[in-house]
Amino acid sequence: MLTVVFLLTMALPAMGQGSQTDSPAQKSSFKEAVFSGVNENTETYVTLSSYSGNNGQYNLFIEKLNFESEEYFYGDTVIPASEVEFNTTKGTVTVNKTVDVYKVEYADDGTDSPKETFVGKESVNLTWTFNPRNYSTHKFTEKNIELDFEQYLQLSKGTTKDYKDVQVTGKIGDTLTGDYEFSGGAVSAGTAFAIIK
Repeated sequence: MLTVVFLLTMALPAMGQGSQTDSPAQKSSFKEAVFSGVNENTETYVTLSSYSGNNGQYNLFIEKLNFESEEYFYGDTVIPASEVEFNTTKGTVTVNKTVDVYKVEYADDGTDSPKETFVGKESVNLTWTFNPRNYSTHKFTEKNIELDFEQYLQLSKGTTKDYKDVQVTGKIGDTLTGDYEFSGGAVSAGTAFAIIK
């Protein structure tokens, strides 16, 4: 749910700029597929997401955290919609892309900006499958940019479908999804209306 709020927060400025109409409410859509897996002392997390304000593109994000060494790695890339299958009618999401991965290091005293070092490429080849008729629905309200007490520049309301019993197959790098000790996946999609106040 936090990711949905994050996507929506990113989408609102684009919605405000993307329409020249005088309509007080502007509609956006968003969708997201997530995979997480734990192997020994490392957790891997992949997110594929899109919202209607990013010109039909998808964002692919991968991060890895080593619990023992506290090493953190991440990578992200933008993918054209033509290279992604995200079909909630059929119940299938597929992505196959290679991502540049960076190691993030922080100064011990926390004063310096984090240092990012390129460490290589990671392939992400995943397929999410689910029953498109099996989902739960959640409604949410998000207020943005507080101007004064109880006064906001924008108010958004929306509905999210969270699909149940999502299965994820494929591999990240050389690791199959079935090789993780613990793993799980999720798919969600929804719409929101931003009301300009």
